[in-house]
Amino acid sequence: MPRVALVLNTVGLGGVPQAALDLARHLPSGEFEPVVYVLKASDDDAASRALRAARFVDAGIGVHHGAAGGGKLGAIAALAEWLERERVDLVHTHSYRPNLYARLAATLRRPHGLRVVAHYHNQYDDKWDADPSALVIERGLAAQSDALLACSASVREHVAARLGVDPGRITVIENGVDAARFGGGDRAAARRRLGLGADAFAVGLVGRVCEQKGQSDLVEAAIALADRAPSLVVLMAGAREDRELQRRLGARAEQAGIGARVRWLGHVDDMAGLYAALDLVVAPSRWEGFGLMLVEAMAAARPIVATRVGAIADVVREDETALLVPARDPRALAAAIERVMTDPALAARLGAAGPARASGFSWARSGARLAAVYRTALAGAPGRGPGG
Repeated sequence: MPRVALVLNTVGLGGVPQAALDLARHLPSGEFEPVVYVLKASDDDAASRALRAARFVDAGIGVHHGAAGGGKLGAIAALAEWLERERVDLVHTHSYRPNLYARLAATLRRPHGLRVVAHYHNQYDDKWDADPSALVIERGLAAQSDALLACSASVREHVAARLGVDPGRITVIENGVDAARFGGGDRAAARRRLGLGADAFAVGLVGRVCEQKGQSDLVEAAIALADRAPSLVVLMAGAREDRELQRRLGARAEQAGIGARVRWLGHVDDMAGLYAALDLVVAPSRWEGFGLMLVEAMAAARPIVATRVGAIADVVREDETALLVPARDPRALAAAIERVMTDPALAARLGAAGPARASGFSWARSGARLAAVYRTALAGAPGRGPGG
């Protein structure tokens, strides 16, 4: 049975590790032996990270953490040694850092038949523009990979353009959703746990606290609505990736007199309960490779306001499951939020259309597509990417 190493940056609290887990769980039983290799340890939200790692183990997927220290070269060398020791047949790298470091490590094993699959879960302009040398290395690695994957057609086109590869070389494997997990939550109990009053209109943003997810635009929108919408409460759910950004936004909300109405929840394990408690899910992303929270929100029958960027318009249905606004435009965001707040029929219509749309995103189908990619890569000539 071929051993497949799923290489992650961290056993993190965002969408990439969850997508890797769900894809691995939906591979055909008994055909592949997946194992996880984690490049970097993180000290924040240790209990939640341990729970995420335990979910891999519960699915029969071992988790190995790379040794700390040694810098970038040390991390590459340690992984290369581990790949040889564990007799890995195929490496599946997930997102920016693993796509670089793990593929560099894998090149040392390519002459021995190791196959390489690289997965792009987002647009990486912020990293590639900040480090042009990484983009040069990425282009070379892409040319030598056995398969390239993207989580959406938007990411496929973006990556193809930036790396100078034929879009036909990139297979789209969309994220899915476990609809049963998010539907039918106990709204009253969830709102009690969150301390939400009966009259509160709860708006939730689900995503890491970072520039990409647009928390600053939601804070500004909430400030603009403060006088007209006294029942508005904003819940920010997601790992505190950029603590300085959170501090600044918290200070901004306090200065504007709405500090108590903007709540920072950190990582939330009970996502079904969170969605049940919300009146509206807002995704003011500046860029987005897929937007797993959008599919979850639709499965939970929540109305959505989001930005018209990246894959968002492909995931939701504009004016059917979501209202879309321009990115980096707090006024437009505020207007859309107010429209949903003041039109219960609109809110109900957007929410009701969500489950049917979410049902189109299937982990089972994506797992089957991934298995087909693995089979083709393992059957191909070692040391050459497609068309190489």
